[in-house]
Amino acid sequence: MGCSGSTQNKKNKTTEKKALIVVDVQNDFCEGGSLAVKDSAEIFPIINSLKKNAVFGKVYLTADWHPADHVSFHENNPGTKLFQEVTLEETGVKQVMWPTHCVQDKTGSEFHKDLEVSDSDVIVKKGTIRTVDSYSGFGTPPEDTGLNQLLQDEGITTVYVTGLAYDYCVGSTARDAAKNGYKTYVVTDATKSIAEETTKAMDKTLSGLGVEKIKSSSITM
Repeated sequence: MGCSGSTQNKKNKTTEKKALIVVDVQNDFCEGGSLAVKDSAEIFPIINSLKKNAVFGKVYLTADWHPADHVSFHENNPGTKLFQEVTLEETGVKQVMWPTHCVQDKTGSEFHKDLEVSDSDVIVKKGTIRTVDSYSGFGTPPEDTGLNQLLQDEGITTVYVTGLAYDYCVGSTARDAAKNGYKTYVVTDATKSIAEETTKAMDKTLSGLGVEKIKSSSITM
C-alpha cells in the first residue's frame, strides 16, 4: 500500500534539505569589470543575508575559472566581433564572443570584496577547459564541475540560485539543477540580467522545467 497524501507530505517536509547556490559574483561581472552586469552591487547585501539564513544546510559558490586561451574570448578568435555568436571551427559548437574575463588567478576572477565568503562555503570552478564555455555551475560536457555529486553527498533536495547573470549562468545553473531532479528556485531580488531578450528566453526555459521564482523575504524553514 502506498503512503497517504498527508503522511507523504510530512515525510517530504522532514527529509527536505536546502542549499544556496551563489553564481559567479566575481570582479569581472561586477561594476568596473570587463563583463559587468548593470546594478550588480544591489544583490550583494541580499546574498550575504541569505548566506546567514539557517534554512540552508550548505552554501555553494560557483566561479568562472578560464584559462587565458579560452575559446570564448574574442581576442583569441581573430576576425570575430565582440558579442557575435560564431560556430567554432575547432569544436563545431556555437559560441558567443565575450571580452576576456575571469582568467584563472587574475583579479577579475576573484570574488567581489563585498561578497562575504565563509570557510564553510564550497567553491565550485567552471569553464576550466579551454574548449568548453560552461555557463552552468554543473558544467557543460565534457566538463563536470562535481556540483551534482556534492549536492547528492549532502542529501540536498532543494536549491535556491542567486548571482550573476540571470539570463546566462544563473539561469543555466537553475536549468540543470531542475534537470538533475532538485526542487529549484531562482531568488529574483538576488540576481541581475544582461538583456531583455535573453531574459525572456530564460524565463520560458525555466518555466517549462518547473523552476519557481521567489523573493528572498519569502524563504523560510
